[in-house]
Amino acid sequence: MAWVFDNKGERNIWVAGSPEFVPRQVTHYKGDDGQPIVSVRLTPDGKTVVYARGSEVNKAGTSANPQNLTKIPKQQAWAADVNGGQPRLLGDVGCDKEECEDLQISPDGKNVVWPAKKHLWIAPIDGKKKTEQLDELPGESDTPRWSPDGKRIAFRSDRKDHSYIGVLEPAPKKIVYLAPTTNRDAGPVWSPDSQQVAFIRQPGLESKRPLIPEFPRPWTLWIASAQSGEARELFRSGNAMEDSLPLFAFSSLQFTTAGRIIFASEKDGRNHLYSIATEGGAPQLLTPGDFDVEDVALSADKRSVLYSSNQNDVDRRHIWRVNATGGEPQALTRGETIEWSPVETSDGKTVSCLGSTATSPAMPYRITSSGRELIRAVIRAEK
Repeated sequence: MAWVFDNKGERNIWVAGSPEFVPRQVTHYKGDDGQPIVSVRLTPDGKTVVYARGSEVNKAGTSANPQNLTKIPKQQAWAADVNGGQPRLLGDVGCDKEECEDLQISPDGKNVVWPAKKHLWIAPIDGKKKTEQLDELPGESDTPRWSPDGKRIAFRSDRKDHSYIGVLEPAPKKIVYLAPTTNRDAGPVWSPDSQQVAFIRQPGLESKRPLIPEFPRPWTLWIASAQSGEARELFRSGNAMEDSLPLFAFSSLQFTTAGRIIFASEKDGRNHLYSIATEGGAPQLLTPGDFDVEDVALSADKRSVLYSSNQNDVDRRHIWRVNATGGEPQALTRGETIEWSPVETSDGKTVSCLGSTATSPAMPYRITSSGRELIRAVIRAEK
């Protein structure tokens, strides 16, 4: 696992591997230079970490320069070997919205794709070739997602008042649009067999609509063939305010190996997880109760869901697990602590998360049968 550690303003990447989970520092940036590190990704073999460094750009197209350097810093994509060596530059990112950095590593660990300057870009992680622009489409291309077999990339093509989900084959370059309409489609997720893509659809943007009174924002869940682009509706929200697209809709959307798709809805007044069969039918409530679900991630085998919520503890967040086909949720952490952002190692043996208390800041933890265990980074004092 990899994470960002901020020590007195020095932001660096650390990693820890099973079974001992002894942390070690990968990058060695010095000084409080105000350059954040985000979108940290490990290659499938765990040997290389990819990340974006630098702040988002402003309306003038420049990143933050808190040190008043004569050469303004750029937000860029980098790769670093976890066993040592200098980071290598992959290309410019220049993200223009908060938290829009989105680096995605190919399943074979050889390439990384990301959105920048309204288009998609791809670069080899070994740094031996230049970054290549993948599309020249109108509008703005974002949300790239590799198919599990690594042969195609699903993405959103945003045309302002409407948007499409496209499937791009890098070589030869070809795009298939999934049931294109004048609606707003977003959030593509792949089926485990790389044959289907699920996505969320909202009505096209209406101009000059009054803000008062408030009105519901209905949405639908669709599934499409990645080859033909033919699609069908799986779920349609109601028309009440509670049926509006929830805040965590896109981050919660997951395609499982159990033949079901996980999605979030607030139709009962709380943000809960549901699953629905890929063939359609009635959705199944996975997280019943008077609480809200926040962070959502699939287990390594994609048959269960890890999530954080205030279930049974209204003042805190803890980590839970529930089967994609339903059943009683299982609490993985509890007590007078706070946990969020769960992930499971690829061997399915360890769940890790970020955690804190009322008096301690966020740090990485692994979850054991007896509770959470701190993965402690060793910081040596400067003489």
